[in-house]
Amino acid sequence: MKFYADVHRTKKNSERYRITYTVDGTTFKHVDGFNEIPAKPGDQIFMDTLPVQHTDGVIELLGRGVGVYYLRRLMLIDAD
Repeated sequence: MKFYADVHRTKKNSERYRITYTVDGTTFKHVDGFNEIPAKPGDQIFMDTLPVQHTDGVIELLGRGVGVYYLRRLMLIDAD
């Protein structure tokens, strides 16, 4: 399954981040950390940015066998 995650600040000039993710492009859910995304081994997560505060959560996902991809050029996303 493919997860698409948008990482954004919770408040202006804040150090905290919130993650909004979707699998179908119509239903969106909010989590506070990448380890809260219900991804299983073999799944893929595509994200737009990786704040230092969330590095441990992403390392945990990699340890569970989840593919994590950082999207540098968002206009290249191919809609299947």
